[in-house]
Amino acid sequence: MNTPDVGWIAVDFAARGVQIWAHDTDSNVLQQEKLRPSEIGEELASLLHALEPYLSNNQTIPVICSGYSPLPAPVFLPVPSVLTGELSRLAVDDPRVSVLTTPGLKQARPVGLMHGSATAISGFLAATPDFDGVVCTVSKKSHWSHISAGEVVSFQSFLTPELAGLLASKLSLKNGLGPSDLDEHAFDIAVDEIMTRPERFAASLAQISAGATLNEISPTTGYSKLMGGLIGMELSGARPYWLGRQVSIIASDPWGELYARALKAQGVQAMIKDRAPQILAGLQHSYRTWCAKKN
Repeated sequence: MNTPDVGWIAVDFAARGVQIWAHDTDSNVLQQEKLRPSEIGEELASLLHALEPYLSNNQTIPVICSGYSPLPAPVFLPVPSVLTGELSRLAVDDPRVSVLTTPGLKQARPVGLMHGSATAISGFLAATPDFDGVVCTVSKKSHWSHISAGEVVSFQSFLTPELAGLLASKLSLKNGLGPSDLDEHAFDIAVDEIMTRPERFAASLAQISAGATLNEISPTTGYSKLMGGLIGMELSGARPYWLGRQVSIIASDPWGELYARALKAQGVQAMIKDRAPQILAGLQHSYRTWCAKKN
């Protein structure tokens, strides 16, 4: 596969794998590809190898990356910050590519870092510049970001998605619900119980483990209880962000629906945006900014 019409390439590194979008110079998507995490390594050379089919010896193609933590020294902007689409160039010993990375965000108190999710917020704000409220982004981590007057004012981060995978494995539960196999009743009860009494979360894990071992609950029910407890804990910690504010969730399935369901029980009607289109919009915004500066 060699695509000589490629003008630039967008790359996103997320929890479930690597998404590649090959564009023409007008930012029309020519081809897209998704790679599993096992198909690409931690080194920059692995990224270039994955992009080999799109490259040409006759031109230097811009490659704009989001969320690739192994890249050397990504720039983190301190909040409050406006996501202007600025890019950082990386030193690459390959004349066929110019590798650039989108900036992340950093916060002093509480200390926090955000990388790929900042690109998703940038894409979201490119389409809704007047948004005033909170954006919850969910990928490898979850971040609650207060947005006002076009800037990220502050954010709070959680390890809920990572904990879900680790705990599901430890408890021998089904890892990764589809939208159709959630035990809604078990999930709703877990959210309510943990939000009411968050100190019981560790005990609830022991109960899920015992129930799974004794075959008293199905793996799906056990995982639904686990997800309800984890998201309930997160909502308790993020209450100052979502209470009384407009909330948008940027996430892939099933995360968006789970967070929205839990918030609805608290009287919050959240809008859900699929993560991939928001990331792509953010990368395209960065490409337009880069082109404007070049010219």
